[in-house]
Amino acid sequence: MITKRNKLLNILFAVVLAVLFSCSENQQLTFSVAPVIKNNPNESVPLTAYLDFETPQDYDSVFISLDEDGQISELCYRKEEKKETGYLLMLMTANKKLKIDFRLKDKNGKEYYSNKELSFKTPALPADDKLFPKIEITKNLKKSNDELILFNPRRRLPIAQEGSNRFNQIFGMLVIINQSGEVLWYYQTNSRISDFDRLPDGNISYITQDNRIAVIDLAGNIINEWYAVNRPQKGETDAIPVEAQTFHHDVSFLPNGNRLVLSTEAREIDNYYTSEADKNAPRKKQKVIGDVVVEFNPEGKVVYSWSAFDKMPVWRIGYETFNDYWARRGYPGSVDWSHANAVIPLPGEDAFLVNFRHQSAMIKVNKSTGNIDWIFAEPSGWNKELEDKLLEIPKDGWNWHQHSPRFTENGNLLFFNNNNFKARPFKETSPIKDCPSYIVEYKINEKDKTVEKVWSTENDGEDLVFSIAMGRVSELPETGNILACYGALLDSNYFDQMTWWNRGKFRQWTMVREYTHTEKPKVVWEMQLHPLTSDSKVGWTLFGAECIEITNVNKSNM
Repeated sequence: MITKRNKLLNILFAVVLAVLFSCSENQQLTFSVAPVIKNNPNESVPLTAYLDFETPQDYDSVFISLDEDGQISELCYRKEEKKETGYLLMLMTANKKLKIDFRLKDKNGKEYYSNKELSFKTPALPADDKLFPKIEITKNLKKSNDELILFNPRRRLPIAQEGSNRFNQIFGMLVIINQSGEVLWYYQTNSRISDFDRLPDGNISYITQDNRIAVIDLAGNIINEWYAVNRPQKGETDAIPVEAQTFHHDVSFLPNGNRLVLSTEAREIDNYYTSEADKNAPRKKQKVIGDVVVEFNPEGKVVYSWSAFDKMPVWRIGYETFNDYWARRGYPGSVDWSHANAVIPLPGEDAFLVNFRHQSAMIKVNKSTGNIDWIFAEPSGWNKELEDKLLEIPKDGWNWHQHSPRFTENGNLLFFNNNNFKARPFKETSPIKDCPSYIVEYKINEKDKTVEKVWSTENDGEDLVFSIAMGRVSELPETGNILACYGALLDSNYFDQMTWWNRGKFRQWTMVREYTHTEKPKVVWEMQLHPLTSDSKVGWTLFGAECIEITNVNKSNM
């Protein structure tokens, strides 16, 4: 018979066994080199550090706890991901002291605890208005703060100011924030960044104003780099050479490991236009720059190219053809004819889509034949042999100086319509105040060459905004919402002084919005970028913004 006293003894014995078992299963670590937090030797990514240690204990993975005022983040790494400097600490808020602890787990699931609480103080963000923007979250209806946004602030002095061109070009930045606008990571380089992408392996690819394509890890280390051999910039480089004149605007990583990128070529054309305002202005021989789509392999060998000169009418010009875009990039006296700003490989098809700003056209190209499958554009000025390639678009749906076409999950065409000028040479332009920018989505019937507008933010109930350039859109996979980057926005306070031709003299700003993809779009999140000080001459714009996921990070609240 079991007495009450025996029951108590049995319970006590069970507790002791549990404690002993727990201690044997979750043991304290011993170290041959004591744990230490090191600054990242790569100063281009200030909000990172390394945890380094050596232990005789065999382990399979490491879990690093970052405690920031009770907000816990846990970084998870496989043992083999350890670098010479240690395990990367990242996604830490600026100007904060963090408590850091870690545990190891072996292949059998047994855990080992360091029991050595470390600390690290992150540096403050730059206080110089030339080095960092003011980030404001002006609307947030999101339930979670954990979603991460990667974007590339581009500083800009108005072009009327001395030295503005170089000031604008020698600064490139990538930033990651959470939904509250807290900066968790940023990277700075010495050349303006346009397109960027998070790659399948977690690294980040970007393209620069000095005609390079770089791949970095989250510690800021360059993993791979290529450059256009015939670029105007000279000097030694360790990057892989690619036989191309330029790299500009957009690059896509292909499933075969190659890159598809926008490049250019220049051709001298006799008796070419000299004005977009006067059709009868005297003509002359012009150095005309047109776009080339180039595919190259990881070793830098070009395996495919397609030239707009060979398939599109060079006499079809657009507003801004005669601006100094390429002159400011090392090609004086040139004419910016086509100005592509996106090349999109089409999954499951032997084709790609090219977006041409100055043509106000999106063109689908059959990659094997090089022929044009269809043209999404205002119908004037095309060669007769291309007229049957034009999609039938209602006049009120014509796009002007659009940017960032993407295909949604259901195959519709989504893009950012800057809506600039609302005309082609030599027709009269609409005033800026009548050209608000918006996001729009079309369903395309390729067989009968028709389109149907199925969604737009034109009547979203928000204040009208006016973007002069860039813009980017993406469909978020989990919610179907649309993330929209508004490029370079004009300040409507100066519309009484501003025209299409002098607007570069005024400071610009930018924002990012997340819309519901519903019949009547609703803004659920909005971020704006402004100068740090109200009297600053520096404005901030964006080439793009993307929602990203970093899979080795877990968050919890204490």
